[in-house]
Amino acid sequence: MAKFTLPAGWHWAKLNDVCTIIMGQSPPGNTYRKTPNGLPFFQGKADFGLLHPIARTWCILPTRIAKPGDILLSVRAPVGPTNVADVECCIGRGLAAIRPNDQADRDFILLALKFRETALVKLGSGSTFEAIRRDDLINLEIPLPPLTEQRRIAARLNEQMAAVAQARRSAQEQLAEINRLPSALLRAAFYGDIT
Repeated sequence: MAKFTLPAGWHWAKLNDVCTIIMGQSPPGNTYRKTPNGLPFFQGKADFGLLHPIARTWCILPTRIAKPGDILLSVRAPVGPTNVADVECCIGRGLAAIRPNDQADRDFILLALKFRETALVKLGSGSTFEAIRRDDLINLEIPLPPLTEQRRIAARLNEQMAAVAQARRSAQEQLAEINRLPSALLRAAFYGDIT
C-alpha cells in the first residue's frame, strides 16, 4: 500500500516497533486433547468466533503462548483475519499473537491490522497456500497517532461499528419477517380469511 500524508503528530511505525510479535508453532500431535485439559489450542481462522476464538482443542505441552488481550492474526490460508485472545492459549503455525507495548492501544492496533488486511494478503506467498512470514509482520507499517488519539479513534470506531452491527441485526430480522409474509398470506387465503 502506498503511503499517504498523515495528520500532524502522526507517524508511520513498523508493527515491530510498537508490538511484540509471537509467531505460532504447532506442538507435537500427541499433546493435543479434545477435552479441556491444558491450554486452549488455536490453529487458525477456523477457530475464530466473532471477536474471540472458540476452543475445540487443548494442548498439554504448549510451545507458543498468547496472553489474554493479545491480537490473534491469521498468517496462513487465509491471511489477515483477526480475533482477540480472551484466555491464555497455545497458538499453532496458522496464527501470530500481536501484543501492543505501552506506545500502542490494543483496539487501535486491531483496527489498524483490519485496515491493512489487503496489504497483508498481498504479502502472502506459497505454492500450496497463502502465508506471511515473521519478517512481513515486523516490517508492516501502520499509521500511528499519539496514544491518547489512538484511544479516542478506537473508542469512536468501536461505537460506530457496534451501531452498524445493530442495524445489520435489525435489517436481518426485518428480512426474516418479510420472508414469512408470503406463507402467512397464502394460509390466510386458503383458510378463507382474505376478503
